[in-house]
Amino acid sequence: MLRTLHSIPALIASLLLVLVALTGSVLSVFPAFERAGATSASGVDVATLAGRVSARLPGVETLVRQPSGTIVAYHMVGSEQRASVIDPASGEAVAAYRPSATQRWLKNLHRKLLLDDPGRVATGVGAAFMLFIVLSGLMLFARRMGGWKLLLGRVRGNTLQRLHNESARPALAGLVLSAATGLVMSLATFGLIPEGGDADPFLDLRPSGAARMALAQMAVLQSVDVSRLAQLKLASPDDPSDVIELETADGAGVVDPATGTWLAYRALDGWQRLHATVRMLHTGEGLWWLGLVLGASSLAVPLLAATGFLLWLRRRQSLPRLANNAPRRDADTLLLIGSETHTTWGFATALHAALTRAGLRVHAAPMNDIETPHDGVRRLLVLTATYGDGEAPESARQFLPRLARLAAGTGVAFAVLGFGDRQFPHFCGYAHQVHDALAATGLEALGETGTVDRQSEPEFRQWCKWLGETLGVALDIRYQPLLPRTTALELVSRIDYGADPQTLTAVLRFAPRGPARGWRTWLGLPRLPKFETGDLLGVVPPGGASPRYYSLVSAASDGVAEICVRRQPGGICSGYLTGLSPGAAIQAFVRPHESFRPAAGATPLILIGAGTGIGPLIGFIRHNSARRPMHLYFGARSAEDGFLYRDELDGFVDDCRLRTLTTAFSRSADRAYVQDRLLADAGRLRASIVQGAQVMVCGGRQMAEGVAHAWDRILEGSGLSVAQLRTQRRYVEDVY
Repeated sequence: MLRTLHSIPALIASLLLVLVALTGSVLSVFPAFERAGATSASGVDVATLAGRVSARLPGVETLVRQPSGTIVAYHMVGSEQRASVIDPASGEAVAAYRPSATQRWLKNLHRKLLLDDPGRVATGVGAAFMLFIVLSGLMLFARRMGGWKLLLGRVRGNTLQRLHNESARPALAGLVLSAATGLVMSLATFGLIPEGGDADPFLDLRPSGAARMALAQMAVLQSVDVSRLAQLKLASPDDPSDVIELETADGAGVVDPATGTWLAYRALDGWQRLHATVRMLHTGEGLWWLGLVLGASSLAVPLLAATGFLLWLRRRQSLPRLANNAPRRDADTLLLIGSETHTTWGFATALHAALTRAGLRVHAAPMNDIETPHDGVRRLLVLTATYGDGEAPESARQFLPRLARLAAGTGVAFAVLGFGDRQFPHFCGYAHQVHDALAATGLEALGETGTVDRQSEPEFRQWCKWLGETLGVALDIRYQPLLPRTTALELVSRIDYGADPQTLTAVLRFAPRGPARGWRTWLGLPRLPKFETGDLLGVVPPGGASPRYYSLVSAASDGVAEICVRRQPGGICSGYLTGLSPGAAIQAFVRPHESFRPAAGATPLILIGAGTGIGPLIGFIRHNSARRPMHLYFGARSAEDGFLYRDELDGFVDDCRLRTLTTAFSRSADRAYVQDRLLADAGRLRASIVQGAQVMVCGGRQMAEGVAHAWDRILEGSGLSVAQLRTQRRYVEDVY
C-alpha cells in the first residue's frame, strides 16, 4: 500500500514537480552570485551609513539591505527616482541597481507558473505532494535497506533500482526542507496560517516637532548594526510631520527625527520570525551556501521522476494475468503470492497454470488476502519474495498479523518457496518466517522452505519438480520470462579442455557479428554492450524460451565477450554453446552483476573458484595492473583436463598480478577440494581478513556452501563470521 501511495502522487505531479525543481535549482544560484558581489559592511552602524549616504546623495529616501548584504539607496535626481548600489565604507553610489529580469521571470514561473493565484495554488499543492512523496520514499528506502540504522549502507538491486535509490539518498534532506518550507509559504500566502504582526501598528504617530537631528547622531540608529538592517525610510524634508521608519531583523518601529529616539517599536512575534526563517531556508537568501545545497538536491528530481516512472512501468508490465483462477470457495489448492515488484507473480502464474492443467482447482491471491481455509482446501502453497534484508514484500505485509488471528488449520498441507538474493545476509529470510508461522498453526509442512536466488529459472523448475513428485502430479511448467533486447555475437575463438566430448569445458570468445563490426571500430563506437568482468551474459538457445546465464571473463574494453562453459549431460544451452564452431552466431544480452565486484582500494583479494567458476576471477587478475595483492584458490577434477587458464595463471604469478596460486584436484593422487586448501592456510587467511581482505567465491552451489563452512571454521575466535563479512560486502559470491 505504501508503494502505491508513493507512486500515484508522483505520477500525477511529476511534470509540475520537475518544472518547479528545475526553476528552483536555477534560482538557487542567484544568492551566491549576489553574495559574491556584495561589499562588506562589517562594523558599520545604521546611523553612520545613513549619514554617509545622505551626504553623498542629498535626495535619498530609502535604504534597503538585500539578503546578500548589498545596500541599495532609492533617491531622487530632479523629478526622477533612481536606485543605486552603495559602498557602505564611503556612502557613494558605485553602480545603478538593476534587478535581473531573468530572475524575476524565473521567480514568477517557480512561485505561480506565470498564472497568479491559480498558479500559486498549483505550486502549493505540488509542495504538499513533494513532501509526501519524499517522506513515503524515505520509509520505503528504510524498509529496503533493512532498517533506519542501515540507511547509509550499500544499495542493492538492479541497475534501475540502484539509480533511483542512490540518487534519492543524498537529496532527501534537501527535498524535505524545500518542500516543507514551500508548503508553509503557500499556506501563509492564502491566509491558512497566520502571518503575524498587526496590520498597521504605528498609525497616527507624530514627531516632537523640534529641529531634526543629524542622522549620524541618532542613538537608535547607532544601536543597530548594518548587518541587522532590513529597511530605513527617511523622513521627508518637505513634511515636518513625517517620521523615520526602521525595519530590522528583530523588529520594526518609528523614530523621531528630532530626538533620534523611538516613538514606537514592536519586536517580531513568533509567526513573523517563523516566516522570516522559512523564507531564508527556502530561498537561500541570507544563507547562500544552503541555497546551493537545496539547488543541487532539486537537480535529482528529474532523474527520480524518470527512474520512478520506468520502475512503475516495469511493475505494470509484470502484473499477473491469471487464466482459470478458481473461486476461493471451490478451490482445493490456495496459491498465495508475496511480491514487491510483481516479479514473483510471473513464477506464480506459471505454477498456477501447471497445477490447473494437472487437474487441481487453484485459487491464487496476494498473501495479504489470507483467510481461514474452507473445508475443501487440501493444499496451501506460498510463493514470496523477501524485501531488503528479511522484510515482508508489499503484498505480504499483513500476512503474519492476520495469520496469527486465524483459527488453527487441520488437514491442510503447505509448502513455501522463497525468492531472494544471496548477496543479502538474511537470504529469503521472510520466506523462512512464513514457513515457521504456518507450521506453528498446526498445518503440515510438505518439506523445508525452498529458495530461488535472483529469479533463477532452473531453481524454480527444480522446486516445482519436487512439488509435483510430493503431490503425486505431473507439473508442466511453461515459464517464459520477459527478455531484454539481444545482440548478435559471433564466435571468434574457442579453447577446449577435457578428453570426453560429453563433459568438455570450452572457453568461448565472441565479438559483434558481421561487417558492421569494422564500421563501428572505424567510427570509434563501442563494439559490444557495456559490461564489466563478473557481469552475466544471457544466452537464449535456438527454440528456447528462457536464457541461461554465464559469468563474463572479459570486460567490454577487451573487445570480446569471453565465457567458460562446461557441457552438462542433457543441457540444452551448454550443449548448444559447446557445439559452436568459429564463425557461428548467437543471440545474447548482458545482465549487470554489480554485487560481484572487487571492493575499491588496495586491500588484498582472496579469490576462490572451482571449474568454470574461475572465469570472472581470472578476469579480475588480468585487469590487476596496479598489482593489488590477489590470492587464488582454484579447484578442479584433475590437472590434466580441468586446469583452465593454466599457462596464463603461471604468467600472472611471474609478473605479480597474482601473488599466490593454490590448486586442489579431487581426482588426483593428492585428492583434495578447494576448502581443504583453505583450511590448511587458516592462520594466514584469518590474518588477511582481520587486515581488511575481501573474499570472492565463484562456482557451483555445493562448492560455495562447503567454502562458506570452511570460512566459518577459519574465522573462529576472530570475532567475525561469514554472515558479518557478507553484510560488510567483504564476502561476495557468484553461485550457480
